[in-house]
Amino acid sequence: MSCNESIKCIKTLIIDNYDSYTFNLLQLIHCQVAVIRNDQFTWTDFSTNILPHFDCIIISPGPGRPERESDFGICGALLKAQLDPQQLQHHRPIFGICLGHQGIGYLLGGNVTYAPRIMHGRMSEIHCTKQFSSDGNLCYGSIFNGCAFPFWAVRYHSLVVDPSTLPSCLELTAYCEEDDADVEALKNSTFLSDQNYDFKTMDHRNHFLQHPSTSIPTSGTASDAFIGKPITVMGFQHKTLPLWGVQFHPESVSTEHGQIMMDNFILETSQWMKKVHRPINTSPLDPSIQACSVSISRPVCHSDFTHTTENPTLDTPASSPSPPAATTSFSLHVKRCFPGWVESEYLVEDLLNGNTVQGLDVKSISWLDSSRKSSPYSQMSILSVEPAMTLRYSTLHRQVNLHYRSGKEAVIYLQDNDTLFDYISRWMKRTGHVPIHYSANRKTMDDDDDIFQPDLAFVGGLTGYFGYEMKRESMDGYVTPAQQICQCTQHSQQAAEAVPTTTDEGNGLHCCECMEEPDAAFHFVDRFWMFDHQQQQIYACGLLKEELDINGTDDFGPGFNTLDDLTQWMEVAEKTILHTIENIRRRQRADEFISLTPNSSTCTTPIPKSSLLEQDAPVGSDLFTANVQHDAYLDSIQKCVQQIKEGESYEICLTTRFRLELPSDDDAYGNVSDGDGDLGIYKLWKLYTHHLRKNNPAPFSALLHFAGGRDLPSFGLLSSSPERFLKVDRGVAEMKPIKGTMARALQCQCPPHECDFGLSCEQLKAQEEVKRKQCLWEDVKERAENLMIVDLIRNDLAQVCDPSSVQVPKLMHVETYEKVHHLVSTVRGTLRPHINCVDALRKCFPPGSMTGAPKLRSVQLLDQLEHQKRRGVYSGCLGYLSLAGNADFNVVIRTAVATMKSSGKVELSVGGGGAITFLSDPEQEWKETLLKTKSVAPSVAEYLEQQY
Repeated sequence: MSCNESIKCIKTLIIDNYDSYTFNLLQLIHCQVAVIRNDQFTWTDFSTNILPHFDCIIISPGPGRPERESDFGICGALLKAQLDPQQLQHHRPIFGICLGHQGIGYLLGGNVTYAPRIMHGRMSEIHCTKQFSSDGNLCYGSIFNGCAFPFWAVRYHSLVVDPSTLPSCLELTAYCEEDDADVEALKNSTFLSDQNYDFKTMDHRNHFLQHPSTSIPTSGTASDAFIGKPITVMGFQHKTLPLWGVQFHPESVSTEHGQIMMDNFILETSQWMKKVHRPINTSPLDPSIQACSVSISRPVCHSDFTHTTENPTLDTPASSPSPPAATTSFSLHVKRCFPGWVESEYLVEDLLNGNTVQGLDVKSISWLDSSRKSSPYSQMSILSVEPAMTLRYSTLHRQVNLHYRSGKEAVIYLQDNDTLFDYISRWMKRTGHVPIHYSANRKTMDDDDDIFQPDLAFVGGLTGYFGYEMKRESMDGYVTPAQQICQCTQHSQQAAEAVPTTTDEGNGLHCCECMEEPDAAFHFVDRFWMFDHQQQQIYACGLLKEELDINGTDDFGPGFNTLDDLTQWMEVAEKTILHTIENIRRRQRADEFISLTPNSSTCTTPIPKSSLLEQDAPVGSDLFTANVQHDAYLDSIQKCVQQIKEGESYEICLTTRFRLELPSDDDAYGNVSDGDGDLGIYKLWKLYTHHLRKNNPAPFSALLHFAGGRDLPSFGLLSSSPERFLKVDRGVAEMKPIKGTMARALQCQCPPHECDFGLSCEQLKAQEEVKRKQCLWEDVKERAENLMIVDLIRNDLAQVCDPSSVQVPKLMHVETYEKVHHLVSTVRGTLRPHINCVDALRKCFPPGSMTGAPKLRSVQLLDQLEHQKRRGVYSGCLGYLSLAGNADFNVVIRTAVATMKSSGKVELSVGGGGAITFLSDPEQEWKETLLKTKSVAPSVAEYLEQQY
């Protein structure tokens, strides 16, 4: 075996300190690797059963301080063992990163103190004191051998090892100056967009800036670094032991030479193994050790090394009952609706007004609406009004409520070791392959009219949302605070055991907020219209059961029993489209007639009062009442800043909810379902179609309504979200975080009284557009927030994808929308074969852009900072889970949630907030939070003015 091949057999252990960037290290390690948490084992268990199997160790970044065992776990005992000559069996080469670096400095005698400047997501130039080799005054080589200095490195820290207290046994190897080199570099760079970026030659991992002209390659002795200038310690190594540490993050997408540093560490490990006569074991890790890893590590050179288990609950049978009535096989039949195109909102209007053909029973609606037509992501809309089944779930009660189209209802209680993600994942896996059959349509004069077949990512399945509180079941290490436990006695363990698993009777479930706004809710869609916005074609789609029960029928489950039934529904679906087209023509003829009458000059429609207000005023924001008022919110911001200073988080996304009780007028939100006081969709849908989607067109919009059951209230979601959370298409996962906004130059930019209203004016606007794009590109605060989320997303995807496949094809590109420019990044990865879209979504949930980083610690802090208040649907994700294995979900922002309260009133709520950093101004953050309601509040104001 060659030297290179033997090095690849070195077994590396990463100890994760619950950071949100740990798994990015997998991209840099080309040998066998496993990951454990810092509190997964006691020191005795770890040193006896785990450590002997590994040749070297990486101590990850993480929140908190190395002095606290609750933050540093077994890492402290491990480092102490390195200093004990009596524990040679526990000695290993160790590479400490950020918190790991501070831990080495602290346990060897240095002081961990506040950094001279808090840096989270900012880039600094790293300088080297000297290039060391094994024949110098150090026993082992430098981690920086081969790196060109200075180099860019990304920093996420508020604490540092005080350079004046650096113990003599540690040699300073790298430092940085607290300057604004990144600001200067950005001034000499040009913003990137899809129009000026060569995707064929792009580097998927590293995105670097040019170094300022003032940067000079540096080298010298450690003492030279202290002369005449303050520095921050960025790297050191032990003079006699194989211990290295760096304060920055080598695994960040924007750090140079991270691969070189990791290769050096592995190379130095091999040298240490030769020195201590430790043979390289070429066999794969023992299966029992693989099973301890919290992530599946990457395969090595097609060797026999197998993946470890990511999470046993994904692959082991759960004790909870399987979902009832889920068929094992479907086929999707697709028919193009003749004669052509009609906008989806007109069909929705007819359906919800009852202006439709016989054969459609509109009780609920699921409309995933790509309302922003100019967006490249607005390609398909999905509309369904007859779900086969509705699912609602409460995490606190572990209760699944199922309501079937036939009227049958069921209640299921999950076991403690089961989650809704597991439940849905098993359901999806049972379906199998769904073939697609395209039905012939009547011919037109164009023989090619029916040849085009759409590439459908959605073939039927679940449409709905996972609310923010699903974090309780998605985040390893999260424990629900006692203050959030629901006190409703109807959902106690005794009550759960007192009712049958499946029941047709009501159970008095409309008793708490968990039922009014479930933590997750989905429709099972088996018949729907698909709107292809690019081709301007509409398709009627339906699932046909390939397997029926022993009697040849299956009225309980989703899908059509026979092809005749499916064909009959498709005819009704097509007639409905034709009916809507005819209604549009009638209205057009009526409008034309009115315009020709003598009274046509008289306005018959009152002008909404909101249109008379100033454009920049936050119209309607005074309608809502915040969960947390001004003084309390400012106090929470101050606490956020303090937590960031203490190293507990890099960024915290603090939010609150704004609530509005609608007037007591049944006609305002009247019911078209059953007349029992249920929240209907007769008029409330107009808030979405007539106002929200027109005022705020977005590529990931939606209108969802969940009809009430015998004891469950109805509720609805009206979303105009611009941000994609997670898309899975044919095994490729994609996430697109948006951080950074700049208003467009849409108005005249000419000097007063000098506009030519022509070419010159347009040229000035174009020039101003370029200036604003460049200004957004150079904003280091916006870039830092974007980069933090990109690195967090890479970390999430690395746990479900082959780490080497996780790429960043677009980092902070400037994308242009109707009214704003955004900094948008794209992160992609290829899912591992045994991971499905539900598993991927669970590992990435909740959206990092709505929590901060590190994600777990930030979420734990937010529970306290947001006064244990539920976020509900807000900050979760909304979209579909296709039976084909695909998924597409937005981030639930710019969304109104309508719920029926136990009092019989209807409440609208809107979430708002912002990312708090160390430099945040509390008063300004409060104002920004109020303005976040502007995306929805003006639409609500217009709606109320027209309704009342």
